Amino acid sequence: MNSNQSHQVIALDGPAGSGKSTVARLLAERLDAVHADSGAMYRTLTLALMLKCGQVRSIDSVHAVQGSPAEFAEWLSAHDMVTDVERLAELRCDAVLVDDRQVNRIDGVDTGNAIRTPEVTARIRFIADAQACREMVNRMLRDFATRTDLVVDGRDIGTVVFPDTPSKFYLDASVTERARRRLLEWRNQHPDRADELKQEHIEQDIARRDEEDRKRPVGALIQAPDAILIDTSSLDINAVTHRILAHLQIQF
Repeated sequence: MNSNQSHQVIALDGPAGSGKSTVARLLAERLDAVHADSGAMYRTLTLALMLKCGQVRSIDSVHAVQGSPAEFAEWLSAHDMVTDVERLAELRCDAVLVDDRQVNRIDGVDTGNAIRTPEVTARIRFIADAQACREMVNRMLRDFATRTDLVVDGRDIGTVVFPDTPSKFYLDASVTERARRRLLEWRNQHPDRADELKQEHIEQDIARRDEEDRKRPVGALIQAPDAILIDTSSLDINAVTHRILAHLQIQF
C-alpha cells in the first residue's frame, strides 16, 4: 500500500471486451466496495473535448457528430489540448462518488450512456497516450482510494496506478468472443440502432485496438508479473467473479 492508497484496491486489467468492467461491477457489489471505471473517465474526457472543439453540440446530441475522428485529432494537436494540464482543467470534466457509485460529469452534468457511443469510442485513442490525460484520470482514481475500498478496471491499473496492491488480476478473451459481447451490449443499450454495427467490423476494431494498446508509449496494456491471469472466453460473468473471490480469500 502506498501513500496515495488507504483502502483495499482490487485491480482488473485486460484488453477491451474481456469482461473486466462487468466483473468489476459484480465484484464491487459482492465485496461492498465501489467500482471505479477508469475507461469511463477517459471516455468522459473525450466527450468533453468533442464538445470543446464543436464536433458535438451537447451531451444528448453525441450521435449527431460533425467532423471525422481525424479532424478531431488535428484539432487536439493544433490547440495543444491533451498536453496542457491547465487546459484540461478548464473542461470541468470529473468523476465523483454518489451513493457509492461513480458518476462521470461534464460541467456538473451526468454523461450517462453518451460516453458509450461509437462516436466517442472512435476518438478516445487520440487522448489515451497523453501523459496529462492519464495523470488527470489516475489522480481521480487515487483520490477514490483514499475514501473507500475499490475495484478498478483498466489496462494499467496494476502496473501504473496501483502497483503496490496485492490484488491484481488480468482478464483476457478471444477477439471473436469479445466482439460478440460488445455487439450484444450495443444492441441492449441502443435497440433503435441495433443494425449499425456488424460482428466482423467490431472484430477488426478490437484487433486494431489491441495492437495499439500494447504499443502505447504511456499506459501500455501489460500484464503485471504478479497478476493472476484468467481467460474469460468460455466463462460467464458469475464464474469469473467466483474465481476471483476464491483467490481473494486465499490472499486475505
